[in-house]
Amino acid sequence: GAAAAIAAAAKLLSMQSKGDVLDGDVIICTHICPDAPTQPHDPVPFMDSPVDILTMNQYEVTPEMEAILSIDTTKGNRVINHKGIAISPTVREGYVLRISEDLVDIAQNVTGEPCVTFAVTTQDITPYGNDLYHINSILQPAVATSAPVVGVAITA
Repeated sequence: GAAAAIAAAAKLLSMQSKGDVLDGDVIICTHICPDAPTQPHDPVPFMDSPVDILTMNQYEVTPEMEAILSIDTTKGNRVINHKGIAISPTVREGYVLRISEDLVDIAQNVTGEPCVTFAVTTQDITPYGNDLYHINSILQPAVATSAPVVGVAITA
């Protein structure tokens, strides 16, 4: 996830230097932890962070964000059996909405393959620490914003 965010920033810088400027602002936030602990989770342990997710959301989610693409490495699960990327339904203000047709088109155009999506549940869009199952932290920004959030899972 962090490597994808850094790659996106590098691509935007390259585009800008060539005069290919996007309308509006793009805010890229990530964190890198060279000593990330793991925590128990079925079917495989989660990579954890020494900083809790609510604190991370305070630094990674800002009121200026009109929409959020949350990139997360999503491997070692039994929900997404695919190598590449997958997108989630849109989540907004506690609701799981339909999958964005525009994002399906973008994913297909970029990968040259049919778009892969993954299901989420209401549990996935609740804060960590409530003893409910979460696929991973991919949709945790949704607990800190009223903006629409889409998970972009890097899968294997």
